[in-house]
Amino acid sequence: MKRIFKISIAGMLTCVLMITSMLCAFAAPASTVNGVDAPVGSTVDYTLYLESYKQDVVGIQMIFKFDTNHLELKNVDLKNFPSATVNANNQGDGVIYFNHSDINGQSFKEAKEVAKLTFTVIEEGQTNIEYLIQYLYDIDLVNIYDYTLTYSLSVDNNVAIATETPILADADKVDAAVEGEFDKGDFANNVEGTGSGIKPTEAPKKPAQQSGNSSDNDNDGNGGNTALFVIGGVVVLALVAVVIIAVAKKKKED
Repeated sequence: MKRIFKISIAGMLTCVLMITSMLCAFAAPASTVNGVDAPVGSTVDYTLYLESYKQDVVGIQMIFKFDTNHLELKNVDLKNFPSATVNANNQGDGVIYFNHSDINGQSFKEAKEVAKLTFTVIEEGQTNIEYLIQYLYDIDLVNIYDYTLTYSLSVDNNVAIATETPILADADKVDAAVEGEFDKGDFANNVEGTGSGIKPTEAPKKPAQQSGNSSDNDNDGNGGNTALFVIGGVVVLALVAVVIIAVAKKKKED
């Protein structure tokens, strides 16, 4: 009897502990960022890397998208683009926009940091940090075609993602989130985070068409040349006439 009683008490205590654990789990604020557990109040660092195998980067224009209900932006670090123009979370739209250009170019033959974003988790739930490149061009102003993008993510300085393919934002959703006209650009973004490695075929350049003013000027030039010929002919005929008259007059005097 005592044994049965002890077993019953032990079973009840086990159930109480399990229920308490479950209640604590449900009660604790929980959030995931890009699939990584990140408790409310924690700091999340997201870093995007670029490797460009054949072309130096002369210019870049891109955006990052995040959910302002779950994340609060704390800092944007663009150490490899120190003179970049940044517009971060304008009017709370959850879009970080930046662009940069430098005629000297910059080599990314080895993976280098494009941007490091720091957030604080402010609400439980699932959310993602995403990117979208609008332009990424070389010295010829041609979009870079042979590239690889990766990213890392840490929570409270603990690395949770060392290197993975970044999540590509939906351009239409970004367009809906921002005010005014959104430039989707013409860079070849791929969900795989890589370029084709094949240089795109350049369309042949069309010869410059002459404007109406140029045609008018050409016509005026032709007209001027004609007038000069006419005047020259008149002068020659006049000289010939003078010579004939002089010769005839001399003969008459003789």
